[in-house]
Amino acid sequence: MEELFDPLSQEWVHNKFEAYKILRNLDKAYYSNKYGMHIITRYDDVLFALSNPEIFSSATGNLIVEREIRYQGSLGSSDDPIHEGYKNIAKEAYSKQNIERISSVVSARLKDMLVDKDTVDISNVINEICALQVAEILNMPYDKEYVKDLILHIQYNSELAREDGNNERGMAKFKLLANNLANIFKTPALGPGIHKEYLANSPGTNLPEVRSLYAGVTLSGASSMMGALQFLTVDLYRTGVLEKVFNDRSLIPNAINESLRYHASTGRFRRRVAKEVTIHGVTLKPGDLVGLCLESANRDPAKFPDPDTFDLSRNTAGHLAFGYGAHACIALVISKACMSMYLETLFDTFGLYKIVTAESDFEYVMTGSANDDMISNIVITK
Repeated sequence: MEELFDPLSQEWVHNKFEAYKILRNLDKAYYSNKYGMHIITRYDDVLFALSNPEIFSSATGNLIVEREIRYQGSLGSSDDPIHEGYKNIAKEAYSKQNIERISSVVSARLKDMLVDKDTVDISNVINEICALQVAEILNMPYDKEYVKDLILHIQYNSELAREDGNNERGMAKFKLLANNLANIFKTPALGPGIHKEYLANSPGTNLPEVRSLYAGVTLSGASSMMGALQFLTVDLYRTGVLEKVFNDRSLIPNAINESLRYHASTGRFRRRVAKEVTIHGVTLKPGDLVGLCLESANRDPAKFPDPDTFDLSRNTAGHLAFGYGAHACIALVISKACMSMYLETLFDTFGLYKIVTAESDFEYVMTGSANDDMISNIVITK
């Protein structure tokens, strides 16, 4: 039987929203033999699962393709009180106080990469500025270019980031980062960021592996932001609203929210059932795995009428691109600020653009987690 859920397949990712229509309309939640989990696709069901972590647990991981070493070892792969402990250490690094500093640095780099250019591989540009953004969020006592290049190397080569990653080469630099953390835990912070918050808030903690606060943003934080900006670029052009937003910048917040609904870059999360529950016609037992498809929920016509239309006037309240409840994305505010800065800078420096790459030729990055989607070859021209 054909696999109806396969985020590690180029063909499936190209056609995923058609697949989700089929899955939402089934009498019972689809069981994926390949991934060993029931696939939850309807808005109300996904929202219910995200709202009830005592039933749908993250303690054994939130990645579709998971590794046991991560269990209860990160923000995403833990339940309260461990999850709350991680969040309390790092939350100030994602505060509004940090946004202006980071946006200014990233905007300047973006301008440098776009100025006097007529044709640009915007996928590579986005990857560069997102890696720089993560380096600024971390704000470790290292040269920022070194950290930025390290993040890019990990994103391009590590099997933790890419399904086709070269484990030996990719993991070498990832381990370099992890090992060097031990040497900098006593080094004063350069300024606001995760390193400062770690030093201030983690002494004496009983959390199993607080270094994941550094690694998590390096891996999933970078990839989800890359995907969000790539989809934003594509959505505005492909849906015919680019010129309207370009001429009326007050529409940028609407465009961002609608793009997040239309194309959630982190589209899927895993949960393990902790208590018996019935959802989408299936009774799940403790230990069963489910795949929560946020990107499908955001295209559910029961929640968003005419969901396949990109509508700048749509009320997007309730979209699940940043998750919901206890596991709502800690970087929501800073991510939206970066998306807004990106569009403003792109418009001011490059102007109106056309996408040269045909949509059928998009090359999706198969992430090691199978949670995120990114595109590696979006070329734009004036």
